[in-house]
Amino acid sequence: MINLYSFAPEILILTLILSTITLGLMNRGSSISLNLIGFTALTFFMIFKGFSFYELSDFKDNTINLIVLSKIILSIGSAVFILLVKRSLKNENLFRYEYILFVLFAVLGSFILISSDNFLTAFIGLELQSLSLYLMAAFNTKNLNSNEAGIKYFSLGALSSGFLLFGISMVYFDTGSFIFQKLDDFSYTSEIGLSLILISLFFKVSAAPFHIWTPDVYEGSPTISVLFFASLPKFASLVFLFRVYHELNISDVKSLSYIFQIVCGISLLIGVYGAITQKIIKRLLAFSSINHVGFMLLAIMSYKLMSEGTLFFYLIIYIITTFGVFAIVLNLRSTEGEIVKISDLNGLRFTSRPKAISMLVFLFSLAGIPPFAGFFAKFFVLSASINEGFYVLSVIAVLSSVIAAFYYLSVIKNMFFNESKVDLLLDNNRTGSLVFIIAAILVTLFFFYPDPLINLVDNLFN
Repeated sequence: MINLYSFAPEILILTLILSTITLGLMNRGSSISLNLIGFTALTFFMIFKGFSFYELSDFKDNTINLIVLSKIILSIGSAVFILLVKRSLKNENLFRYEYILFVLFAVLGSFILISSDNFLTAFIGLELQSLSLYLMAAFNTKNLNSNEAGIKYFSLGALSSGFLLFGISMVYFDTGSFIFQKLDDFSYTSEIGLSLILISLFFKVSAAPFHIWTPDVYEGSPTISVLFFASLPKFASLVFLFRVYHELNISDVKSLSYIFQIVCGISLLIGVYGAITQKIIKRLLAFSSINHVGFMLLAIMSYKLMSEGTLFFYLIIYIITTFGVFAIVLNLRSTEGEIVKISDLNGLRFTSRPKAISMLVFLFSLAGIPPFAGFFAKFFVLSASINEGFYVLSVIAVLSSVIAAFYYLSVIKNMFFNESKVDLLLDNNRTGSLVFIIAAILVTLFFFYPDPLINLVDNLFN
């Protein structure tokens, strides 16, 4: 018999979807307030009752901690994202309540994916998430670049889904089961099937060499959609990828372990190599995210020493920083619309010092420069990987961080020392300003008061 109690978070999101459809037909603006209240309630619901949902499940304690914390982070992130949506879309004359529905369906798919215990449920969650992302990429129907981004994302995503289904069918053919806990003692057929599944998941998290879609989709999509792509769905997919690696003992299967290591190394290198030559802000952030995915894959492979804590610590810092960077970009506009080129940030300190200082904090954190939180995130991953014996990957990761510092510092140089080439029209969006200021404070204060985050991760996973 199905335990519906374990699906309470998903049922609440489904209720939000139905309520948004009903209210949106009458008053599209009400969907923002409704979903803010809904995700706030869901966050408290998961904090105080989340662990009880999975007491009757077959999940191990650490897996339950992983699922609950993931859903809490997704709920908080969704609430913050919805706060940023209305103003961002109105600036481009795009605000329609359907966009909130796409966000809700993507979050619902992410929730299903994170708590899946078999490949069929995971496939449903992943596709529900992906279909929403395709629509968000092409949401600006009057813009050819947005249409191209949506079509490119959909076509390559469909190919990825084909790999996933083919891999699942091969695993089922060999083992007779979809359930993770019943999958062991893999033959060559299962290894090929799992390699196809991993390829599909690598595509979802934009790991190289399966990253081809990422720069073009990021560049063409509305900026608010890019923020979503870079944060919450990627977070959910990485958590699921960790579960696959951990629960199916991928590290014990040499062929699959080698695939994981090769993809990790290529992601670290391609991310920094691609970013150096970029002139477009969103393309720079796309390649930057590929490099950070390489660090996250390294954290996944190094789980034995520091458990899930290493990955979660990195993911939390990365999400906070990503929200901060995009909140600033969304708050900056020129007479021609949203800023596009990196050179548009020239002289930002003369136009808006708080934005320039906050961006400096975020870029230093992404580069892994102390004393900001990003340094400690990378340090913990490298410590775990060295102790795990991934010496070559650790050296590549260090070198990639050094190279990454070059293009991050070049952006900072533009902001503080170059003269402005465009007239920036500061968008006095209080919500966006509040988001990047809080994010900058969190990233900075971690050096002085790291205990809350470290204790949270330690208590849950050790």
